[in-house]
Amino acid sequence: MLRIFWNMMIVIMLGFMLGSGGTYAHKDATGIVKTRMDGFKQSQQNFKDLIRAAHGNDFETVRTLSVSLTEWGQQINQHFPTGSNYPPSEAADTIWSDAPGFTRAIDDYINATQDITAAAIAADKPAIMAGIKLTSDSCTSCHNVYRVK
Repeated sequence: MLRIFWNMMIVIMLGFMLGSGGTYAHKDATGIVKTRMDGFKQSQQNFKDLIRAAHGNDFETVRTLSVSLTEWGQQINQHFPTGSNYPPSEAADTIWSDAPGFTRAIDDYINATQDITAAAIAADKPAIMAGIKLTSDSCTSCHNVYRVK
């Protein structure tokens, strides 16, 4: 029993340490870099909440959060003006050297989040789950090319 307790404590402590990593990385951010880092952090939280709502068949919350994610997607490009890649930015230079590719990646994200919205309105859980996968894949794909970690 004591061993289970200590294992749980280790997991909790790791969660706190890993979970605060993003906050630590943002602590020195200012200006547009801070604004975009905060926006991505909020979208990440909204996406996690959306997944929980989808599993709970809370279609109205899924719809609300997917609309919020779409709105964020429509704002992303404006958060990457030329000259805004200074520490602690995690943006790769390819955002600016391959601006059309970055825009296509954003469009993929927006389309995926809009798929979730349509599925939530229809209360179509399998389509919501498919949209969640597309959204997750679009994030991963974009980060692989346009983010330095």
